[in-house]
Amino acid sequence: MHGRVLRLATPDGARSLGIDAEGRWAAPGSVNGDTVDLTEWVAIAGLVDAHAHLGAGTISEMRDPTRPRADHVARHAAEQLAAGVTLVADKGTDDVETVAMTMAVDPVDRPEMEVAGILLTTEGGYYPGVATEIDPARIGEWVDEYGTDAVGWVKLVGDWPRRGLGAVSNFTEIELAVAVDHAHRRGRRVAIHTAAPETPSRAVRAGVDSIEHGLFLTEDDVAMLGERGGAWVPTIAAMEELGAALGPDSSGGRLIAEGLANVRRLVAPAVDAGVRVMAGTDLTLPHGAVVAEAQRLVGYGLTEPQAIEALITAPRHFFGHPGLTLGGPADLLVVDPPGGLTELARPRLVLRCGRIVIDARR
Repeated sequence: MHGRVLRLATPDGARSLGIDAEGRWAAPGSVNGDTVDLTEWVAIAGLVDAHAHLGAGTISEMRDPTRPRADHVARHAAEQLAAGVTLVADKGTDDVETVAMTMAVDPVDRPEMEVAGILLTTEGGYYPGVATEIDPARIGEWVDEYGTDAVGWVKLVGDWPRRGLGAVSNFTEIELAVAVDHAHRRGRRVAIHTAAPETPSRAVRAGVDSIEHGLFLTEDDVAMLGERGGAWVPTIAAMEELGAALGPDSSGGRLIAEGLANVRRLVAPAVDAGVRVMAGTDLTLPHGAVVAEAQRLVGYGLTEPQAIEALITAPRHFFGHPGLTLGGPADLLVVDPPGGLTELARPRLVLRCGRIVIDARR
């Protein structure tokens, strides 16, 4: 649709935007093509998957070092776009080459990206071979040397179960604070995997930017995180699947159930406190199925408008990709009115950089 003007009905009202030759939004008067009227539908900049891993589809695939990473990245990127997901936060990988493979995909063939590099943990602190085990005393050095210019996020594995000990934190609060300080000084932000008690509170006090899973956040944590506009990606589907796999009568299964009950108690108050609650698929839901996670957020206490915010507005503001802005990529998702979760799961039209990805208007 390069060179055309689109008339749109957005949640904020009617507007017209042009698409320039480079696939960016432009003022209507700056392009000479015809006008396409899309006001029959609801138009948004696209959904956001705030916790994905394009280099794999499941944790089993992530644990396979022989998988064709480039093929996985390309296929999963296409699946995200076909579902109307135009921004993905890739929250870490087992191999730094996966980042290069992701960014090597033509931008029109993948969503906009927020990217973390390799997962960092301590000895025995995650699935073998999936995360890089480091000396926590040298965490600042690792963060200093972390990733390439494409990497905007540092991903830490904050806790992991040890036999006979239960869930154990991998880093002290001081070590987490060092990681945050070194990352922020280099213009990066920090996300942390945490599914156990104690760790999320340490992470929030240390200044971590995004809490992934966060089953045992407390009311004080939520208040502190909200004051600074921090993020929480509960990944409810992933946690429910983990609990089911562990079994309801196992110690791990009981811990996950307790944590999910805590999520149910805190997720709505977190939104009210200013926390950027966001939706993510995380190696459990298929790539592109982030609406299903938003539906779980409703089941855990959010209103449908709040869940839609978790899919679109909250992550776009948090990551700094507002969408539908002059000079920005001409990304668009068009759905049937009224534009609720049911409709968001059925794209009528998807554009990425002005190119049609899906057109099911008729």
